[in-house]
This record gives sequence, structure tokens and C-alpha cells, in this order.
Amino acid sequence: MKKQEVHFVVENLIKIMNDRKLTKVGFANLIDFPEPKWNKITNGKQELKMSELSEIARKLQMKEVDIFSYPSKLVSSKEKETNLKAQITVELREELKERVLKIVFGNNNLELLK
Repeated sequence: MKKQEVHFVVENLIKIMNDRKLTKVGFANLIDFPEPKWNKITNGKQELKMSELSEIARKLQMKEVDIFSYPSKLVSSKEKETNLKAQITVELREELKERVLKIVFGNNNLELLK
């Protein structure tokens, strides 16, 4: 008998179940699925609908995208820390360096370099 393929999203849900140290019964109860249905899904005998995945994500207090990428968590660029530092190194001849420093810092450039 040919073994049924399990979708990677279902594999990720199984990882979540294991990481939360839940049994199949406990996980089925948590996501409000009948145990036989959850067994069929985990065995690859029944497909998981997107609407069901959304409901599971809500019950797990996760975003759907985080189930897709589990165990990694996707972070939007807005959520990332924007405290970035930039550093530029430029090599110049001495006379050109003096001119650039004067343009950037005005007459205070000698005081800044002390």
C-alpha cells in the first residue's frame, strides 16, 4: 500500500504540536477538530483547507504565514528595529582630505579631530 504524502504545512503543524508537548488528542481539542479528522489530516488521507488553516492559526494565536514558515517566524520590515548605523571609509590625499573636512565640518574640523 502506497504511503500518503503529507503537506509541509501539516508537517509544520505536527512540529508545533510536538513543540507544545501535545498529544494528537490534545492538539485536536486545542484546534477544535474531531480527533478522527485530525488523524486523517496528519496521515495524508484528508487535505487541510485554507479556511481550516486560518481557524487553526487563530486557535494557536499565530499568523498563517508563521505556520507556513515554522519554526522560523517572518517579521515585517515595519517590525524590525530601525536603529541602524552606517559607516563610510574614504581614503584621500592630504590636501583633498583637508578640503573635504572643511566642507563637511566647516572651520571646526580641527577641533573634532583632537
